[in-house]
Amino acid sequence: MSFSPTFVLLQQEALLAQGSLSIGLTALRNAAHPDIAAFYQGFFNISIAFERLMKLVVVTDHMLQHTFSAPSKAELKTYGHNLVSLYASCISAAERINISNVATPITGSIEDEILQLFSNFAIHSRYYNLDALNIKPELNSDPLGCWHFILNKVLDNDVPKTKVHAEVARAKASHDMVSEHTYAIQHGMDGTQLPLDQSFIQAALHALATPYVMVRVFRLLAPLLKIVDQIGRKGFHESPREVGIQVPLFGEFFNRFHGTDAEIRRKKRWP
Repeated sequence: MSFSPTFVLLQQEALLAQGSLSIGLTALRNAAHPDIAAFYQGFFNISIAFERLMKLVVVTDHMLQHTFSAPSKAELKTYGHNLVSLYASCISAAERINISNVATPITGSIEDEILQLFSNFAIHSRYYNLDALNIKPELNSDPLGCWHFILNKVLDNDVPKTKVHAEVARAKASHDMVSEHTYAIQHGMDGTQLPLDQSFIQAALHALATPYVMVRVFRLLAPLLKIVDQIGRKGFHESPREVGIQVPLFGEFFNRFHGTDAEIRRKKRWP
């Protein structure tokens, strides 16, 4: 069995996506207010990983349609960094090879809002802090503020109310024990200064919401992993053997990124 140079390049790209996804998911799962750096590390690496993962799909899809000829650099550039349109392209690729039960996120769903956040970050909002120094930022362009909104939405929709009430009560009790002797200057994820009690409460609520928001991230990721696995299998088995195998079995690179909702909530590190 021989492997073409194309195989090696796609294998390396899959490893790049795997590494970025591991770092990004781990960072975002463990990010806790006010550790802002960890949130940015998560946004940066997950947006890169999603783009690389989806471009593995569109490249392989092109190869399957063009007798295993890879797309040109100019053709790949037309996809840009828009993760929303890339996701739609992956679903189209899946339909061409009869992969079932995959779809773009429902408009307005939490998964859709997460994809929009990662896409905006990939395109422009990774420069939000510098851009906002002299230019009035666009509405909903601050990635931290958007993530704070998503966390709150997950709290409202996914987290049992008894847990929320218990965490708020504990946070308030901690605040009451030290409030007479403590002063803190801390800003929320929307950039506004927080009263002392909110410093305690936001940290508690973020910690509570994060395991559940990771489940939503994986619901966004799972269809892509299914597509890249099956399109990789098709490319591997249909590669013309006279020039060597062209496409790796991509699923082998991403088998660590699976689990039930309960397993994902418990997991704090990938791998």
